[in-house]
Amino acid sequence: MTIPAFPAPAPPAKPTPAFDVFFGDLWPEKSLAARPRLVAAVAAVGVLAALVLPHRQLGLGTFLVLVSVCAVVALADPHLRRPYHLVSAALILLLLSTLFLRAAEWLSLLCLLTAFVVGATSLGGARSVTGIVASTGLVPIGSVRGLPWVGRSVARGRGARTWVPVVRTVLLSVVAVVVFVALFASADALFARWVDALVPDLTLADTPARAFAGLALAALTLAGVYAALNPPLVERLAPPPGPPVARRFEWLVPVSLVVAVFGLFVTAQLTVMFGGHGYLRRTTGLTYAEYVHQGFGQLTVATMLTLGVVALTARKASRARARDRLLLRVVLGALCLLTLIVVVSALSRMHVYEEAYGFTRLRLLVSFFEGWLGLVLALVVAAGVRLSGWWVPRAALLSGASVLVVLAAINPDAYIAERNIARYESTGKVDWHYLSQLSDDATPVLAGLPAEVRGCATVRPPQAGDWLAWNLGRARASEVWTPSLDSGVVCPS
Repeated sequence: MTIPAFPAPAPPAKPTPAFDVFFGDLWPEKSLAARPRLVAAVAAVGVLAALVLPHRQLGLGTFLVLVSVCAVVALADPHLRRPYHLVSAALILLLLSTLFLRAAEWLSLLCLLTAFVVGATSLGGARSVTGIVASTGLVPIGSVRGLPWVGRSVARGRGARTWVPVVRTVLLSVVAVVVFVALFASADALFARWVDALVPDLTLADTPARAFAGLALAALTLAGVYAALNPPLVERLAPPPGPPVARRFEWLVPVSLVVAVFGLFVTAQLTVMFGGHGYLRRTTGLTYAEYVHQGFGQLTVATMLTLGVVALTARKASRARARDRLLLRVVLGALCLLTLIVVVSALSRMHVYEEAYGFTRLRLLVSFFEGWLGLVLALVVAAGVRLSGWWVPRAALLSGASVLVVLAAINPDAYIAERNIARYESTGKVDWHYLSQLSDDATPVLAGLPAEVRGCATVRPPQAGDWLAWNLGRARASEVWTPSLDSGVVCPS
């Protein structure tokens, strides 16, 4: 009797790691080698941030810490030499330079946010609008997604024989430096002053703030390093192309009506231009300043909606035949060109309004934003020539970052002060309270006011700090600022 052979039981399936289950196909990790040195560099950035950032104004120290973050991420990025990554890196450095070149914190924070979006998009490899948005949200999670990789790197590094001598050398060096610096500082007053300027004042009360700063910057660096080594597949979130509409009129009729509305608006603008202020007053009852003020926001929204209309039409319109492609180029090209005229009209309205009512940060910022929308429209027109716009989202992002660099280059607070002073000299009208709220970037300009009104706009001295808090805008303000001699100055309205 033959006993049947039973197959050997299959080995139990290896459980899927929890991180792989959570992130799924969006951020898989097939094989990623341990990198102990990169993890050590991440920890070093955290220590540097803990020593430099807390209780210090934005300035040179903040710039150096963030550049160190970028440097560690660049070491991990295998695609750094690609043109898009190189341009992104250059823009990030220019945006970060506002931290020590400009005293306006609103501008520095805006540049920081833009630098983060550019860096996240570059690391995530995003090409579409959906991918850019997803990269901005997913890349920061890299500090969590990379924890298994960090564990492998630490475990491997712990067994390496080279770590013991390195740690021993560092500890001995620190002890030797601390001992001799303390001796020389107690022996010489000038040396002690140099030490105070270079070494941060560490106290137990500062421990929570320094720990938070160190952990936050280390997590940011880790997120960038892991995203560079293993980018998330953000383009999987982009919606599929989808079938085009079956009948041409389904997209042609609504888009043509929008083109007609834009054409009618442009006709109205030309009528006002050639009819003059008298015609405008007779027909609307508004002055020209009131007329231009009421429409800038609406024109900006109309420009943004036009980009949405163009994107949706390009997505749903058929391109099967040459006639379809020609019609798509003509209709969307006409819409974009008319919208560019709307952009010019909006910028002209804002210029007239600023001349009539004064210059502010918000008005300057929205003017640059509207100008950037016009630049994006020009990119869309260029893409429409060949009906290929895969490159437009990236180009729009980089052009937006470039526009912000230009805004920082003109020194916006100083520019606003100059324009308002020029308006005051010609009309006698100025908002002294608003001028006094501008940053130290505006102080060298405001110092040129006549002595009898100088105290109306310069009401606070620049804040001093150590060399890590050095800032060019505050340094220039310190050179020209003097306390007002007439504390009872009456500011003209």
